[in-house]
Amino acid sequence: MQPCWITRFHAAALTLSCLLCCGCDAATQDFRHQIYAFGTLVTIDFFATTPQSNAAAIAAIEARIRDIDRDWYPWREYPDEPQGELQRINAAIAAGQAIEVSPLLAELVRRAAVLEQLSGGRFNPAMGRLTELWGFHDVARLRSSPPDEVEIRKWLSASVSSDSLEWSGNELRSNSPYVMLDLGGIAKGSILEQFVSILRDAGVENAIIDIGGDLTVLGHINGRPARIGIRSPRSDDTLAWLDVMDGETVVTSGDYERFFEVGGRRYQHILDPRNGYPVEHTISATVLHQDPVLADAAATALLVAGPGAFEELCAVLGVDEALIVSASGDLRLTQAMEKRLNWPNR
Repeated sequence: MQPCWITRFHAAALTLSCLLCCGCDAATQDFRHQIYAFGTLVTIDFFATTPQSNAAAIAAIEARIRDIDRDWYPWREYPDEPQGELQRINAAIAAGQAIEVSPLLAELVRRAAVLEQLSGGRFNPAMGRLTELWGFHDVARLRSSPPDEVEIRKWLSASVSSDSLEWSGNELRSNSPYVMLDLGGIAKGSILEQFVSILRDAGVENAIIDIGGDLTVLGHINGRPARIGIRSPRSDDTLAWLDVMDGETVVTSGDYERFFEVGGRRYQHILDPRNGYPVEHTISATVLHQDPVLADAAATALLVAGPGAFEELCAVLGVDEALIVSASGDLRLTQAMEKRLNWPNR
């Protein structure tokens, strides 16, 4: 899903931990740790783990959150705060200068560029200025009207994409000052991937990592797969549920997170970079995959693509298990996803 990157992270502003159950042996326990970060609630459920491994994993994860909070957010909340790495990169691009990028961020930007090409431009990591035009970078002050159409056309005429990025090793520059990197449509997948690595290094074998409803399952849940519900995009009801196995990630991108309405028309935060306007034909897309980075970007791309290009784009991206919900409420899903889903009313 395109995460709550539009809000400032406020990492670790809230931390809650509690025991999930007392049914484990004396040496192990189930445990829940919650952190408010990335503008949403991050929940990690540990199953049959030791307090020592929990503590090591939590400390490492909170340290990683602080790093990401500083370096992966594209906008400065306060003028006098130090720039993070992505902010420095965007400033260098705007000035036509080259800048050295850290290996982890360079790898993610390169991966995002590949996925942009595969998606036919439906996923675009360089469209931060378009997001600014619509005001979706500041959830506390959403617009009350669409931006000027002239400004949208100006952005479109610049043909903004990651194709204009030029690499020399890990040194990056761009030939387009209109490029502004915003990795909100892919970063959450990378964070899930990093958290899994941290948990494994700490000796945690069984856990669920949930970042605002997008999650990865590690191992099993007391001998069983994790049973995960997919939310209906227009209510709090469960649309369907499925058993999620070790190493699988489920990501949902929906139009219900950030939006404003003008004259009865809804303008939501997921923009089609090909026309500069919010997507209207599709309201939700869910992807299940072993690769959390791909799942994250694919969910956004499939929502932008809509029903007409659903099957084709799934094949191009290598996504076997996905579904979308159209604005009329119709479902389109792959055969593999249909086999996995369980429906509440069936």
